[in-house]
Amino acid sequence: MNTLSELRKSRESYYFLAPSFIIFLVFGLSVLVANVVLSFYSWSALTEPRFIGLDNYRRLFHDAVFRKALVNTLYYCALYVVPSLIISVLLAFVLNKKLKGMNLFRSIFYLPVITSYVIVVILWQWIYDADIGLLNSILNKIGIASVPWLLSPKLALPSLVLMSIWKNVGYTIVIFLAGFQQIDVALHEAARVEGATEWQVFRHITLPLLRPTTLFSTVMLIIWSFQMFVQPYMMTHGGPARSTTTLVYYLYETGFQYFDLGYASTMSVVMLIMVLPIIILQSKLLRAR
Repeated sequence: MNTLSELRKSRESYYFLAPSFIIFLVFGLSVLVANVVLSFYSWSALTEPRFIGLDNYRRLFHDAVFRKALVNTLYYCALYVVPSLIISVLLAFVLNKKLKGMNLFRSIFYLPVITSYVIVVILWQWIYDADIGLLNSILNKIGIASVPWLLSPKLALPSLVLMSIWKNVGYTIVIFLAGFQQIDVALHEAARVEGATEWQVFRHITLPLLRPTTLFSTVMLIIWSFQMFVQPYMMTHGGPARSTTTLVYYLYETGFQYFDLGYASTMSVVMLIMVLPIIILQSKLLRAR
């Protein structure tokens, strides 16, 4: 009797999972398979697809713009991930304090996350404007000449990184805040009774217990870095001198401006191959944890 009941419950659970599984098959797995198949073809969306084998992959290997986009993406990732983690941990530590009005501050830090990218871009374009921008106005008042933030090949990408951190750090703050709240307060109290300072408690108890949260956040930030598109698309159009052309922006440019869809599919497959090991590593580490 118990076996029949368990089978019935198991069958019912599959019924509830079926809609999500069907959506994944239609909009996820099938699109992925079609993308891989298309990477072996030359197709402009206006002509019949023509099978060319590995020619797209050979072309990608010798594509100087793709190499530049890859370097830009890795540079963006390096500038974006570590500061985002440090800022998120420190602010989450402060916001975890039970003080009056703390909920208001939590909402303020999360507000940029839910703000439209259009509004954020308009705001930061004004901040970075070479002539009347807020940042240059502040620099001028302290005797420093105006800086062409978005017009300089050396400064354009770091400028986008700064905007991205401001826009998205609220999300990782929430993740770390949840991680802080999962830590047993008794561990901190026991350490203080033994004479540990606040820094020792934070370093030897809090940070080690935050490792799963840190791992998850790190992987998510890396994946978001590889997906970076809106910022160069709306603010710099990949320039100046390709200094802000990222992998996804170059993929968009190839597929939807030049209509070289087979080659664009090849880029997406290569990007998946680069990101997949990170996801697998995260899964194994979390399972081991």
